[in-house]
Amino acid sequence: MATVVGEHIFDEGWLRAAEDGRLTKVASQDPRFSAILALPDFERFVYVLSVLEGCSDRECADLLDVSERKIEETRLRALQHFWKRD
Repeated sequence: MATVVGEHIFDEGWLRAAEDGRLTKVASQDPRFSAILALPDFERFVYVLSVLEGCSDRECADLLDVSERKIEETRLRALQHFWKRD
């Protein structure tokens, strides 16, 4: 069974794992999430905020205290990690 939270759909197992502090272990078993977890910290923050959460470049730049250009460049680097994995 899935739960809709905002625009996102989460499997209840993922929600329970997050509550129990087991999310990293559970996520590492899913190649989509392990690819995200493998990103360097800053690239992961930018990817999650801009791609998964849909924040604008301006919002990301304000939250992370960097330029919009830095957000664009970092998002591209993060996406390139996924292209290299295929």
